[in-house]
Amino acid sequence: MTVRRRSSRPVRVTSVFAIVVGLIVALSGVAGQATAAPGDPPPPMALDELGSSTTLTFPGQQGEVGLSLPVAPDLTPSVLRGETQVPAFVTGGSIDVLQGDRLISRTPIATGVSAPIELPLRGVRVDENAVDLTLRGYLRVQGFCQFDPENALRLLNLSVEYTGREAIPDNVAEFLPPILRGLTIYIPDDVQEAEGAAAVNLAAAVVSEYAPAPVPIETVALPRGSMVPPTVAGPLERQIVINNAADAGLNLQTSRGSSFLVIGGSDEDLLTQTQFLTSDLSPIALSSSAVAGSLHDAPQLPASVQTLSDLGVPDQSITSAAWPRITVGIDETRLGWSATNVSVQLIGSYSPGPGDADGAIAVRVGDRVIDTIPTDESGTYNTWVDIPDDVLRRYTEVSLTLERGNLGESCGTGYRNTLSLSSAGEIRSEQADPPQPAGFQSMPQALMPRTQLAWTTGDTADVGRAVSIVAGLQAMSAVPLGVDVVSMDTAAGSGQPAILISGDGNGLPELPLPVQADGRTLTVTSGGDDAQSSSVTLNPGINYGALEVTRDNGRSMLVATSTDDARDLDALLDWLSEEQRWSTVDGDAILQVSGQDPVALSSDEINQGADDSERIGSWIIGVALAGALVLAGAVIGWTVLSRRRGRSETP
Repeated sequence: MTVRRRSSRPVRVTSVFAIVVGLIVALSGVAGQATAAPGDPPPPMALDELGSSTTLTFPGQQGEVGLSLPVAPDLTPSVLRGETQVPAFVTGGSIDVLQGDRLISRTPIATGVSAPIELPLRGVRVDENAVDLTLRGYLRVQGFCQFDPENALRLLNLSVEYTGREAIPDNVAEFLPPILRGLTIYIPDDVQEAEGAAAVNLAAAVVSEYAPAPVPIETVALPRGSMVPPTVAGPLERQIVINNAADAGLNLQTSRGSSFLVIGGSDEDLLTQTQFLTSDLSPIALSSSAVAGSLHDAPQLPASVQTLSDLGVPDQSITSAAWPRITVGIDETRLGWSATNVSVQLIGSYSPGPGDADGAIAVRVGDRVIDTIPTDESGTYNTWVDIPDDVLRRYTEVSLTLERGNLGESCGTGYRNTLSLSSAGEIRSEQADPPQPAGFQSMPQALMPRTQLAWTTGDTADVGRAVSIVAGLQAMSAVPLGVDVVSMDTAAGSGQPAILISGDGNGLPELPLPVQADGRTLTVTSGGDDAQSSSVTLNPGINYGALEVTRDNGRSMLVATSTDDARDLDALLDWLSEEQRWSTVDGDAILQVSGQDPVALSSDEINQGADDSERIGSWIIGVALAGALVLAGAVIGWTVLSRRRGRSETP
């Protein structure tokens, strides 16, 4: 369930000599090795910081859940803390924590509302920077008991506490720990394009390496001649300095009892060095310095037919005294494009059940049944299901539920039913042109396999904006993004997907943006062949920062801009980076007016059936005066899509 770093994984012997000769050109000895004392112990970490859900659901009266916890060297998980939520008919029970066949702990369950629970982890064994556990729940029940996914034992707000003190890395291979709580990238205050490109690609690589665990990334400017961070990294945090004046390669340095990494080299080599840090070759860099040669890790074009296993869907089986349910996640970033005509082959088995129990396997997206598979005495199914285009999202969750009428309402009177799904089932899709759905739900898959990124000034602020945007997009992708930093003229005329950044709104090419301001006149334009526009003139006008998704000459583009003040754009990017909000945005533009909460809008909804400026006028007045006009919420509620729900939301 959680990320596991590869730093202790052995390298294949067959390629070591070729790698050493071809890629590690100069190992500089041990002069820069760390001699400081270990760092402070990390604070307790919520499971979502480790890439898992903070809620675990136990199916049935005796259910179990697997959990994998990453572990940094010299640390050991000691306790798992959370709160219990139990069905009303549960009178008690316990939760066992097992590692393999070993019982680690047994903890009684309190039946109160949100009762605290602590699951001791003393005695667990760490294997390859991780601890794999099984949590098994046993419940005592009385009277009516109907276990189903909506009525189950849950552990909420889970966090893990580690004991020990983190070891200070003394070589490049161990610089990135199995758990990374934050990364600070330092760039020169007169940053050059190659250094900025290296920072952007480093951020994308690190976010991809630790996915699905989030990694907060900050970009900080240093004087050109300085290569030492002004502060010390906290527990499980890292600092990386990028400077083309530094020695070529990756060089580990120490200061004030902490290690940091300096990446240097010519403009041509700088990007290669940053890619090496998270590549499969990094574990061999068991020195304080390493220089990488050419690396080839370009994103590949997707195949039109893949298996569920290729999409990260494992073989699944669930047994329940109620209706067993299995979920399949269709992630368009794994498909490599915004998809249409999606079909899934569902292969598996189920308990035939008693002869008088009519039933079927219901296939749903959200609450909508898109297909049913009749059950019979064979106990197997193999069928293709088409996913309607109008329910497809960036991430679409399809559920299979074995539904029967043979469930008793008293405990112990029902049948235990099993439902399984094979990961060998195929999935077919075609590229949607234009993307379906449009707007932010088409990001980042509409930018694949490679996208260009351009900024207007290329100063440290622009680099920081680019790092924030690319890190946010990468966090929504299950595969690494390919990003090429180019000039604005190149991006404007290339015909490739692009990310364009203009902090003050100047220097952008002419584009059909969903929201545009010309003085005090603001226009919202919907896309498509039957494009419509609505406009309103405001007195006084308003300024805003914006992220907008548009199509231009058959390519998708993400544009970061503002009407005048780059601080509005920066405030919007900061807001998106908090609490992983990137995946929650819908519509095709999100705007930040100073002093107000950001709002997302759909230009199609605003322009639908509008013959004049009344609809956009109502919307923009609400945005500008939301803090002062109580009635604005009623006026704009049907046009402003302020989406703050999870990535798996479906219509």
